[in-house]
Amino acid sequence: MNENEMNGMEGMEEDVIVFEDEDGQEYEFSVVDYFFYNGEEYALLTENGTEGTEQEGECIVCKVVPVTGEDGAEDEEFELVEDEELAQKLIDIANTHMAEDEEEEE
Repeated sequence: MNENEMNGMEGMEEDVIVFEDEDGQEYEFSVVDYFFYNGEEYALLTENGTEGTEQEGECIVCKVVPVTGEDGAEDEEFELVEDEELAQKLIDIANTHMAEDEEEEE
């Protein structure tokens, strides 16, 4: 990443999502990209490495589901796409989307 790209990222807020498994273990993911497929919004997420390491985590795809809280505030929930074939197709679409975005920036 060059200095201009880093300067362009200043002030950008990273979306971090925390999932909890049935044992109460928390896993932190960062949103890499949002995209649409068949009228539905999805997000490509990557697992944050263990603190203090450069370890890369797995990538997952979640469906973004809009919800309205009790206070009337709009929010979103992330539902894991469990169909492996659909998930792989969505990852391919996300990768293509990100590559197109990179080409537009050049």
